[in-house]
Amino acid sequence: MTDPQNEPAALPEIRVGHIDREIAARQLHLAVEEGRLDLLELDRRLVTVYSARTTDELVAVTADLPVAAAAREPIELSVGSGTRKKGGQWIVPAEITAECTSGTIIIDFSQAFCPHREVVLHASVGSGGLKLIVPRGWMVDVDRVRAKSGDVRSKVTGPVRPGAPLLRVDGRVGSGTLLARYPRRPRRTFLEWLRGKPRPA
Repeated sequence: MTDPQNEPAALPEIRVGHIDREIAARQLHLAVEEGRLDLLELDRRLVTVYSARTTDELVAVTADLPVAAAAREPIELSVGSGTRKKGGQWIVPAEITAECTSGTIIIDFSQAFCPHREVVLHASVGSGGLKLIVPRGWMVDVDRVRAKSGDVRSKVTGPVRPGAPLLRVDGRVGSGTLLARYPRRPRRTFLEWLRGKPRPA
């Protein structure tokens, strides 16, 4: 018979905050746009989302949606000497692997939906290049990337938005480059420049 004193203590339930609830609500609205939920079901689930106290309660609300499933599946991007880009509207998983020998991989998060507080990216760069484009307000950590003769840089140095994701990068760079930056700001038209309009944000 097992001694109750030797049994491991149950882990405490994790409390959720406003940001966690908003992420779950965005997943539900996305499911409505895709026709997976109707408005009545949306209202019912939103009541649960905004009254949820723990992560288990939030997970139960979105567990049957493809958005939640896609966010759990790691993504692997690989290229030899060509170019590969991941961009547009896509769902960011918690783990990404990017491997490029002499080619280029571009991962654009600017229009992506990220339901995670932290995303881990495993990088393996030979003589090629890996470019990471993140929205303003995100955080990027490249301190765990080992560089041989290549270049590892992050131009993501602006103010951090509360609750924004952290992109944590690890791995190695041979003689190539790894660059993290924000999207380029839109240019003014010639007419806008003549009129003295400020540059778009």
